[in-house]
Amino acid sequence: MTRTPRPLTILALGLAIPFAPLSAAAQDDGDTSGGVTTTGDSETSAEGQETEVAPTPEESKKKLSDRIKSVQRKAFMKHQRVEIFPQFALDLNDPFFQHLIVGGAVGFHLADSFSLEARGGVVIASIEQSAIRFVRNQTDSLLEDPPEFRYHFDLDALWAPFYGKISLFGEGILHFDTYLTVGPGVFGTDAGLNPAANIGIGQRYFINEFLTARVEIRNYLFLDNRDGNSDLQNLLVLGFAVSGFFPTTFEYEFQ
Repeated sequence: MTRTPRPLTILALGLAIPFAPLSAAAQDDGDTSGGVTTTGDSETSAEGQETEVAPTPEESKKKLSDRIKSVQRKAFMKHQRVEIFPQFALDLNDPFFQHLIVGGAVGFHLADSFSLEARGGVVIASIEQSAIRFVRNQTDSLLEDPPEFRYHFDLDALWAPFYGKISLFGEGILHFDTYLTVGPGVFGTDAGLNPAANIGIGQRYFINEFLTARVEIRNYLFLDNRDGNSDLQNLLVLGFAVSGFFPTTFEYEFQ
C-alpha cells in the first residue's frame, strides 16, 4: 500500500532545504579555528582553556637576536681606557753583561685592538757575562770599553688582532690577547744617547675587569756611536708586567 505524502509535510521539507546551506555556512564562520576562539594575545579553546598565541616570525627573530649574538662578547674591553703598569725585564743576547731592567709605561687604547704607549726603563744591575770573565782569566786583561746598556725611552703602537681563551686544568677559563708592537725611541749606553727603534710581540692575560698580566719580547735596534764609529746593534729584551686599566670597569656594547 502506497502512502501519499501529506501537503503539510511537503511544505515543511520545501522550506527547510534552502536554509540548510546557510546554517552550515554560519557554523563554519563562527568556528574557523576548529573550536578555538581567538581574543587578543591568547586563544580560548572550546573547553574554555586559554592558550598563548605563537609569536610572529619577526618577533621571534628579534627576541632571538637579543639573546644570541653572531659574535659573542669578549670577557675584557680596552676601548677608551688608560693602561698603566710597572715592568721588570732582562736582556737575552748581550755577550758582555746581563742587564736587569726596571721601567714602566702608560698607554691609551683608541680601539679595542689598537693603542699607543709611552714607555721607558733603566738598568738597575749588570752582571758580567762569560766573555768578559774569559778574557780576564786567559789574558789577565780587560776588554777595552765594552758597550754597556743604561736606559731606553720609546713611543710604541700596539695592535692586538688575536683574542682567545685557554682552559686552566679544567677548573676555569683564562682569556688573553696577542699583540704586535713597533715604535721609535732612544737608547742610552755608556757611550751616550743613540737613536733606536723596536719591534716585538706579547700577550695580555686578563685577571679581572681591570688587571692583566703581560709577557712580551722586544728587539731593540740602535746605532752605537763609539770612538768616532757608528755600528748598528740589537738587544733582545724579555719583559714581565702587571697592568691596571682605568676606568676600572667597562660596559660592554654590541656593535
